Parts: sequence; structure tokens; C-alpha cells
Amino acid sequence: MTDDLGLPDRRELPPEVLDNLRMSLREGMGKPVRRRWPIVAAAAAVVGVLVGALVATVLVREPDGPGPAVASDPDFALDLPKAIPALDRCWAAIQRQNRTADFPARDEWVPQFTVAPYWTSVTVVAVKTGDKVFFCETTVTTVTVSDPGAAPSYATGTKTAALLTSRSGTVAGVADPGWEKMVIFSRTADSTGSTDVNVFGNGNLFVMISQSIPSRTTYSVGPYPGAPGDGSGAGPYGLRPAPDPAVTDIDRVPPSVPARDTPAGEFFTTCVRGATEPLPDEDSYEVGTLLEGDDVKVVVARFGDRFVVCQGGLGYHDGKSEYYRLFPELGAQADPRAVRDLFTETLGGAEQGGSGRSKTPFIGVVPEAAAKVKLDFGAGKKVEAAVVGGTFAVWRPEGVNAAGPDARVGIVVLDAGGKTLHDGTLPLS
Repeated sequence: MTDDLGLPDRRELPPEVLDNLRMSLREGMGKPVRRRWPIVAAAAAVVGVLVGALVATVLVREPDGPGPAVASDPDFALDLPKAIPALDRCWAAIQRQNRTADFPARDEWVPQFTVAPYWTSVTVVAVKTGDKVFFCETTVTTVTVSDPGAAPSYATGTKTAALLTSRSGTVAGVADPGWEKMVIFSRTADSTGSTDVNVFGNGNLFVMISQSIPSRTTYSVGPYPGAPGDGSGAGPYGLRPAPDPAVTDIDRVPPSVPARDTPAGEFFTTCVRGATEPLPDEDSYEVGTLLEGDDVKVVVARFGDRFVVCQGGLGYHDGKSEYYRLFPELGAQADPRAVRDLFTETLGGAEQGGSGRSKTPFIGVVPEAAAKVKLDFGAGKKVEAAVVGGTFAVWRPEGVNAAGPDARVGIVVLDAGGKTLHDGTLPLS
């Protein structure tokens, strides 16, 4: 993914800049932080089922060419073209931070399996070296390595423990030897969910890429009951926080660190920090369009070919407390078209506990050469919007019927000289 984005190898940044980036990277690895919002279990049930499906459908493939021998397990993949570069980056970070004495030599590392869902830039490699086990997590720009010498903090009455959690959403550890499969229940300040997680037999290892930041989530676990969960509830055993990682490092710094001192940048920081959804490499996103309402805001940002929408404010949820959500585009499965819409949701609707004074953003991606878009929602409802960083955002006019798969909005994309770059339609729903 780094090569796809054309990023350079590690380079030096001013110490104060790098320190700020590292502080944001480490946030999310400590004890849970709770916010006082009402639980919305129904929405989280959908998320839990989605995450479970994604975990269950990790591609199984054979290693490409000769490699270290590992125990066979049909529920897990060892993707060496992903594992080897990730482990090399983790070892380099260990060397830079003078932690080599705490790890076996690099040539003794035996990768067991990889977890690299298509919908995120996160890759996690489980590693064994003799009687030690640890996890190497990489994103496009960061490295995090669990501490092989840290004592596991087992859930009471079990031999299940988290060994690594990260702001990118990773929850990895060891499961009770009696559990062939397990369920991880998650509870944030406003949602609950459950994920069925396979257990790797050689060492009873597990990895879950969570849809919530671990420091803002309370986890409980239990053995798999024999049928898929319903996305809600709580497990019989509380999962304790993981030990601090041995290494966290920003090893592939983007060519420039995006500014956050604009209104759009300041809201992006507030929104990302307020949302429970993780955003790997968050400090590398270039901020695009900012859309403002009376008491809500929406911002679009991009990092290479990845886009994210973050929205929130007092008018989003219950109208009484600030509430924020992140909607990342699905990585490698993202729509490759140069002109497309991005997923978002209505803010302040009665179904969210709001006042019913709802506002719906319409957000899209256009070529970077674009300067303006003209949108035709039908029935004389036309809107123009400026383009910022290849993105645009407008409030959908009131009275527009967006129901049904055939609802469309006309879009004309113009460059700075008024030349038409695109003339077509986008789905409205």
C-alpha cells in the first residue's frame, strides 16, 4: 500500500512535529475512556455482524515460495508477500528504539498468520520465536509491536488476554486453550456489538480488527456458543487492557504533514478525536471540503486513494452533547471512478434522538483539476459548490425524494477555466 501511494522511506521531521504525531499514534493503547452517551444497540448490532463477516472471510492462501514452517490452520492465512515486509519494518523500528535486547534475533521470527482486511490499511502478523509470541502491526505510515516479555493480564477465570491493542483498531492476544473459537463483545459509549473470532491452534492466538478504538471500548469475551451472535450483549469474562507495546513508531512519514490550523483542519482534528471509529494514519490525511450547518459540521479528507467523511456536533445525535462519526471509504474496494459520491448519513434526524430538524449532506469526489460542480436535484433544485482537494460537499435541498435505487442527481464538473470535465449523474440515495 505504501508503494501504491508513492510515499518515501523514513525521513527526519522536526522533533516537535514527530513528537505530536507519535502522541496521536499512542492514544488508543491505554485504558478505556468512557463518554456519557446513550447506547444505540441496534446500529451497533449491524456493525458487529459486519465485522464478524469480515473477520470470517479473510482470504486463505498458501505462502509464495519457500518460507518458515508454520502449523496448518484452514481458518488463517499466511501471506508472506505482506508478512515479510511488515516484519522487516517492525524489526527496523525495534532497532531504532534500541529494544533489540527485548526481542529474539530477526532470523528467529516465525510468522504464523497474517490479518489484512481489504477495508483498512492495517496488517497484523502473529509471530512465534520459541516460547515467545508477539504481534507486529503496520499501516501505511506506522509500526506497532507488542512486548514479548510482558506478562499477560488474563481475564478472571480464563487464560485469555489481550497482548496488543492499537488506535488503528487492532485487538490481538491469546485465547483460553479450551476455546477453539471465541466471541468478543464490545461496548462503546453509544453502541454494543459482538464478533465471532477464530482461534489459531498453534499457541491459541487471535486477532480482531475492531470497528472502534480500543481505548474507547470495553471488551468482554467468551467461548463461541456454536451459533453466530446477535451483535449485542456481553461476554462472561471481562477482557483486561493489553500491556503497553514495546514499540510504536512512525516509520514512513508522508512528503508533508498536512496543516490543521484551518477551520477545516481544526474540525477534522476535533471530529476524528471525538469519533469512536478508528482511522489508521489519521495524521496523514489532507483536509478537503468543510460543510457547516447551524450546530453541525461535515469535513472530507483524503490520503492517497483513501477518502473519509467525518461529521458531528451538538445537532447530530441527541441535541444535548457533542457526537461525531467517521465514514472511511473501503480501501482497495473503493469505487475507482474519478467522479463518485461518498457515504454519509443524515444529521439530527428524529430516529437518532434528535429534534427532527435533519440535514443531509451530499458529498463527492471529482478530479483534482476541478474547481466547481453544478448539481441538479430535480424539480428546479439546483446547487453549485466549490471543489477543495478534489472533494465537494453540499446540503441536499429540502423536499428532494431520495427514495429508491433510481433516484439520481445531475452533476457537471468544471475546471477553473469553465471547461467541462464531466457531465453525468450520481445516485442520490
